[in-house]
Amino acid sequence: MNQWYQIAVPKDSPTDKFIGIDGFLGSEEKENATILYFEKSESVRDQLKEYNISVISDGDWKETWREYFVPVKIGSLTVVPPWKKDEGDIVINPARGFGTGHHETTRLALGFVEKLLKKDSNINTLFDAGTGSGILAIAAAKLKKGIKATAVDNDPDALENAAENIGLNDMKDSITLSGEPIFKFEGKYDLVIANIISSVLYFLSDDLKRLTSKWLILSGVLKAEDPVFMQRMGLDEEFELIEKTSENEWSGYLLKRREK
Repeated sequence: MNQWYQIAVPKDSPTDKFIGIDGFLGSEEKENATILYFEKSESVRDQLKEYNISVISDGDWKETWREYFVPVKIGSLTVVPPWKKDEGDIVINPARGFGTGHHETTRLALGFVEKLLKKDSNINTLFDAGTGSGILAIAAAKLKKGIKATAVDNDPDALENAAENIGLNDMKDSITLSGEPIFKFEGKYDLVIANIISSVLYFLSDDLKRLTSKWLILSGVLKAEDPVFMQRMGLDEEFELIEKTSENEWSGYLLKRREK
């Protein structure tokens, strides 16, 4: 039986130090706490020794998420779990923190997606790098009828969860799911989205820029990195920063390719 570690920290506590732990799986916000999940290993236990660690398993994972996952409204959309499917617009079956809309980085990215699709009617293709639960691609397909999205992730568990969520939202005709590495994709997309921690954004920067024909949404950046983020990504020359929004310790970026 698969098992994981779980810890709880006060909701206003910084979480960036946990993201750097090898074995970090994801997080979820409750009313007064942030719940963090990790692989069960000796090295992870050593790094979390100052915290009260709980062990959860396949058998109780679903019930754990039922306790922590409540509907969340982002813009005009409400994200709900399957057991509350009649109460929202997007159905996400929570699985080890792949993206339920509760985390700040997902909310920042989804807010930009909605704003952009209302602003630009010529967005017809989308590339979602590191799709996780598939929530951003699903939201775009809900907001823009006829959009064709390519959602990519290198985590087999995330791909399994994304496939389930795409089915729950009847979006199989709109979203193509792939486990191929990003460098293998060619062509251009009207909108490219990447909601991934900044270290991965830096690694993927050349491919993200290469795939973007017009709009680029980046989230997962710590506010402390804001002064150097654009330069480290090599964005200044090719892209114009349209808007930067922050929530707690996180920032999201909306960028547009400069006209030649």
